[in-house]
Amino acid sequence: MDFTSFIVIGALVSVVVQIIKNKYGTNSTGTLLSVLIISIASGAVYFYVVNHTSLLQPIIQILAFAGAVYTFIIKRFE
Repeated sequence: MDFTSFIVIGALVSVVVQIIKNKYGTNSTGTLLSVLIISIASGAVYFYVVNHTSLLQPIIQILAFAGAVYTFIIKRFE
């Protein structure tokens, strides 16, 4: 498992969610669903590219890092 790649992917997921939020004006539920859906998709892609982990592990770690980056970094600058 490459811890650094999960951090980078999680940060990218947060940026994409922020772009979606700014473009479409999603509410908190829509933003949460965006984070969840994009994290699941990026975790599945990571699993497909690096097939040495279980499918659930990258999804959960990317979701955790995306939530952390969004909450502690992006939301503070709004």
